[in-house]
Amino acid sequence: MSQSEKSFTVSDRRHFTPEGRPRDGDPGTGEAQPAPAPPAAAAADAPADFSHFLLGLAAEAGRLLAGEGVPEATPRQELLAGARQIVAILEMLKEKTEGRRTADEDALVVALLFELRMAYVERARAVEP
Repeated sequence: MSQSEKSFTVSDRRHFTPEGRPRDGDPGTGEAQPAPAPPAAAAADAPADFSHFLLGLAAEAGRLLAGEGVPEATPRQELLAGARQIVAILEMLKEKTEGRRTADEDALVVALLFELRMAYVERARAVEP
């Protein structure tokens, strides 16, 4: 095959020059590219606040305790261990955010921890031989 019959092209896509300096723009073309904008719909649909974060963690712990969304062959002890880790994370967040939560967030974290601890004990007793 001759030079004029190239079936592919090679472009340097590294983010740094051989000297270690960052390249300007897109490494493949050498042209400056604007940063992509975050999707507007995703930002509007997902408010990022502490309560939603706590609820998301609690929901995952609840799914583990119920055995939902996991393979059938997953040992019950592994599910309990995963749920216990999430409860420990919630306990750590409660401790680390003490004095900086709103009254609603205080009530939420206390209620979530209570409910998850009770569910954990119930499931753990059902698994014991």
